[in-house]
Amino acid sequence: MLTVCTLLWGANSNSRSFSTMYTPEWVDRLARGFRRNLTVPYRFVCFTDRNYSFAEQVEQERIRATVPDYGTCIEPYRLNVPMILVGLDTVVTGNIDHLADYCLSDMPFALPRDPYQPERACNGVALVPAGMEGVASGPMAPNDMDQVRRFPHVFIDDVFPGQVQSFKGAVRDQGLCDTRICYFHGREKPHELPAGHPILEHWR
Repeated sequence: MLTVCTLLWGANSNSRSFSTMYTPEWVDRLARGFRRNLTVPYRFVCFTDRNYSFAEQVEQERIRATVPDYGTCIEPYRLNVPMILVGLDTVVTGNIDHLADYCLSDMPFALPRDPYQPERACNGVALVPAGMEGVASGPMAPNDMDQVRRFPHVFIDDVFPGQVQSFKGAVRDQGLCDTRICYFHGREKPHELPAGHPILEHWR
């Protein structure tokens, strides 16, 4: 079975100003986005620093880091299962059954192209086959982005062109087009968009 995974922890000394606003409601919005756009069987797992109450059906897995930081984002790889891994600042905007099938079909580990340096990957979204536990248990790179880049991967942009897009790198200026998953990063998050922005129809 597919696992859809994200993470939530309380803001701490390691948090940057653009990632201190997350609450259980962000998890619920994300879970609803997947529920609307994914018809294959899956479970939704959130790695958390403590027990939270969610409106949606969310399994909680405890974060091992005493004081979570951005490197904590590799912890879900220890599940070692087929997985779509996303951050809380992600909006699912269309059917993604084929992305689930990709993870379940033992295809290569897939990451988006970095919108600013497209010759390398970023970790805004990860399509993860089974057997990737080594990302979380092997020798650690200085940060989570460098860690995932160390493992053989292909680019989601090449496998599913235009379907997994950065908001700032593509959607903000070009519109949703055929985007199925829109990931945000850094400043400017969904809650900061003006009322009536098309992406807000999918962030609810």
